[in-house]
Amino acid sequence: MNSSTISSELRRFIQSIASIPQLEAILLLQQAPEHLWTETTLAQRLYLNKEQAAAMLKGLYAAGICAPSAQAPDSFIYSPASTELSELINQLAIYYPRNLIAVTNMIHSKANAEQRVQQFADAFKFFKD
Repeated sequence: MNSSTISSELRRFIQSIASIPQLEAILLLQQAPEHLWTETTLAQRLYLNKEQAAAMLKGLYAAGICAPSAQAPDSFIYSPASTELSELINQLAIYYPRNLIAVTNMIHSKANAEQRVQQFADAFKFFKD
């Protein structure tokens, strides 16, 4: 994959990422596949509180990016649910450092679009006094 081109699959994957901290968590896990990640270790690495880190790990587990570790309770290990997902994460690890602004804009534009849709919907709510 050329560092400036992006496949439609990778674009869709990036657009499915909720936030930059979630992106960074995915890449942390990918870069250290044998590391056992707890809410504490993820919180320290991403400058989050433990509750945010715990929610992030649960979300990554639900997305098939990591799995509970058999070695230690309350810890997770990088374990993509499919080879396709693993390949997308590997592509992301190559593409992101070379296209930081483009990836950040993709994630932020999705969040901003969702916020605009919600604001539009809220404009049509009628409140009873």
